[in-house]
Amino acid sequence: MSRTRNVLSNWGGYAFTAGINFVLSPFVVHSLGDASYGIWVLLGSLVGYLGLLDLGVRAAVTRFIAKFHTQENHLEATRVASSALVVFSVIGLLAIAIASILAAFIGQIFEIPADLVSVAGIVLILGGVNIGVSLVSGVYGGVVAGLQRFDHINAVEVVIGAFRAAAIFLALNEGMGLVSLAAIQLGMSAARGLANYWLSRRLYPEMRAVFTECRRKHLKMIFSFSASVLLLQASGMLILFSDAVVIGSFLPIGMVTFFAIAANLTEYARAPISGISTILTPSASALEAGDERDDLQRVLLVGSRISTLIILPIVITFMLRGQSFIGLWMGEEYAEPAGEVLYILSLALAVAVGYQVVVATMMGISKHRGLVPAFMVEAVFNVGLSVIWLQSYGIIGVAWGTTAPRLLASLFFAPWYVKRVLGTPISLFWRTVWIRPAVAMLPFAAGSWFIEQEWPADNLILYFAQVSLVLPLAALGAWLVSLTHEEKSRLLPPGSVMRFVTRAHE
Repeated sequence: MSRTRNVLSNWGGYAFTAGINFVLSPFVVHSLGDASYGIWVLLGSLVGYLGLLDLGVRAAVTRFIAKFHTQENHLEATRVASSALVVFSVIGLLAIAIASILAAFIGQIFEIPADLVSVAGIVLILGGVNIGVSLVSGVYGGVVAGLQRFDHINAVEVVIGAFRAAAIFLALNEGMGLVSLAAIQLGMSAARGLANYWLSRRLYPEMRAVFTECRRKHLKMIFSFSASVLLLQASGMLILFSDAVVIGSFLPIGMVTFFAIAANLTEYARAPISGISTILTPSASALEAGDERDDLQRVLLVGSRISTLIILPIVITFMLRGQSFIGLWMGEEYAEPAGEVLYILSLALAVAVGYQVVVATMMGISKHRGLVPAFMVEAVFNVGLSVIWLQSYGIIGVAWGTTAPRLLASLFFAPWYVKRVLGTPISLFWRTVWIRPAVAMLPFAAGSWFIEQEWPADNLILYFAQVSLVLPLAALGAWLVSLTHEEKSRLLPPGSVMRFVTRAHE
């Protein structure tokens, strides 16, 4: 399956998920209230840390399945998946045990209202079971990803997402609370696991993950790859989940909600980029297995540039019009505090997607170990600066504590590392990935600023209509400044005059 088809499939899945979350989020926040929703986000962050028990094993499964399937070495693929299944079965039980211990002390760790302490404990236990189920089923999801069948993965996610949204709406509409949400999450994870198991058997019948095929050699193979992935994931999760924990530890629990609204928007915005980066790991592995390393630099630069072109209109809209959007979407009481956080987080988002593509590509060719120190340093500074600046600036300080280290890592470390591994000049990376896309988006930025100043929206329909009105300026800028002649030719219909002119200039 082509990379283009996989990307489009991912985008379709992410667009559906983002649409569901967009509609559902205000309903969930207002149904639960600031305190309960803040607890939900906080507990989600704690459970998210249990995801570290993945140990990088799923990424190893994806990497080696892609390699051995390309080489038609089905026995090796079977033994890799079987060894991963044994590992995940053991640590899945460990995740449940850790969650149960946390549940017993949750009321002493955080300032949770007394009437919600027992509820929080149950939610944590269910979250631990959810992690256990997700880990075991992750073996089969890793197999499907290794086969680069993201169309099937996304079809499953769309169906699961629809059922999840319907279940959440019905539960909250009936007055149910956090426990019902946790139970729904667990049920959806189990359904996803069954679907991925069926897909792996259907798409790769020569490979069968069974306990008896676990081998010490393949355990070593997995952990030799996954050890550095684990450190990357640990640093990434510390960066992703630490904000809610820091805020919940020092400020009223309801402040988590204001921060989470902005943080969730930036995560939704990254979804289209994940549509590109997630296919690059198995794709890079397949290129390496086929001894096509010369294509890796081109794939990395194109993926990073296209990712930046996609994210910049979203970033510009967040920065120039984000506060207005939050007011229309969530309510005016959330507009100013969440809007200020969104503005700051968007600064890092503009450059972080290029870094995201770099990481995915390096994992595909097993050159990700050198990324570990940078991620660990970023994570330490993220938490440290967030705690320090929170004392003076509240959630705005936490936003800067997250943004400043990510800006430095993305702008300076990522280009240097690409040069070290692939020989790509730093100046070429900067021009290709950030400077030309930024120049291309200037007309869109001017149009967005003008509309916000002269024609402020008073409802979401008008707001999205306005964004749609100026979006062609982003496409025009990308066409004139950033896209290559080859890319323009591919986008134009065969036989068109513009396609002829474009080829004439090559």
